[in-house]
Amino acid sequence: MRKLALPLTGLAALLVSCSDGSGPGQTNGRISINNNAIVLAQRVTYRNDSIPIDSLGVGYPSAPAPFGSAPVSRSSAASQAAFSLSLRAEVAPPSIAGQMLQATSVSIVGNLAVVSYNMIGNPYLGGVDVIDITNKNHPVLTSEALFQNTDVSAVTTSGVNVYLAEATGDTGFASPAVFEVVKLVGNQLVLAGNTRTALSSFVATSVASGTRAYATSGDAGSLFMLDPALFTVTSSIPLHDARWVAVGGGKVAVVQGTPGILSVYNESNMSLVGHFPFAGAAVAQSKSQADLVGGKAFIAAGDSGVQVLSASTGTKVGAVPRPNPDSLGLSPSVVVTNAVSIDQDVMFISNGEAGVYLAQGSQVFSATGPEAPQTITMRGKLRFGSLQSVNHVAYSAGGPGNPGILIVAAGLGGLKIVQVN
Repeated sequence: MRKLALPLTGLAALLVSCSDGSGPGQTNGRISINNNAIVLAQRVTYRNDSIPIDSLGVGYPSAPAPFGSAPVSRSSAASQAAFSLSLRAEVAPPSIAGQMLQATSVSIVGNLAVVSYNMIGNPYLGGVDVIDITNKNHPVLTSEALFQNTDVSAVTTSGVNVYLAEATGDTGFASPAVFEVVKLVGNQLVLAGNTRTALSSFVATSVASGTRAYATSGDAGSLFMLDPALFTVTSSIPLHDARWVAVGGGKVAVVQGTPGILSVYNESNMSLVGHFPFAGAAVAQSKSQADLVGGKAFIAAGDSGVQVLSASTGTKVGAVPRPNPDSLGLSPSVVVTNAVSIDQDVMFISNGEAGVYLAQGSQVFSATGPEAPQTITMRGKLRFGSLQSVNHVAYSAGGPGNPGILIVAAGLGGLKIVQVN
């Protein structure tokens, strides 16, 4: 790959090499970290805009209709009024040498949200943002890392470690797929402790944290188990088209595509629970994210909407169909369910160019058993003033007197940060 100039013209004076890997600006030639609050604030626009929830003309029938074991209905205006959503901030995507990156995934842990970015097509370019969401009325972009010759497909955090799923053009690796760790000090990234681990296949597609670190890679790839201290691969399981790994309730679940299969393992010894087929995930080189909640896997299954399976038996216990592309005036190829985020009884769904949808369970999803049928009501579509195709959503519920937070990764449109009451 051709070598690019340092990112963000005009910031070169702020990006100085630090031998201890700390300070407001750090670079090692491949990664440039910027922790300068004044500069980072220029990427953030603060809002106080109400986000309506539309139930008409959003690709669902007007009358309640059963869908498998999960009745999906369109809600009334009264039930929608139980939700109050406010757009608090928009974060513009970073750019490298004038080339804008797209937001690919979001991980919310505690009071931090970490966001990954990559480049559409060539060359390999990527980024990571850290956003402090302690004050949900005023989220703050506190750190930015920009990567030469590296796409960042997905991100998660584990304590002071930020795990990255990547593809690299570095010829020192036998395959482009790479697992990388960048460290956090408080709410800022540092270079100290940075390390990369080779995987197989063309791109690492996801990362997760449990008793180990986990990563997946795509075509001809695998599920990888990594030592959480040394970040070396301890074992791997070959899995075709491994798209996403989720950890929870003592299980590790991998979503595979072409065809859709949920492969589940006991986390204690990685013994196989089962390979469970599901409808969807049939489009090659697509994203299919999942959440493990209450012993159930909530799978973003492309053209089959959200599929809900027991993580113990593979029994289908619910579903939310994809909105009808024809009724939206959109091509079916751009209306794909690529991410779902669950907390309490609330479900936010990313449907590509169709936008973000809100659904609600009749009970808290974690409170029902893994075999219990899930009754889900479609509340409607979130109406943003402008929204690019949505690549990912992450939601963390609040509590009494403490609002929740929704972060929408809108590709080249950057981020939308929404307060949810």
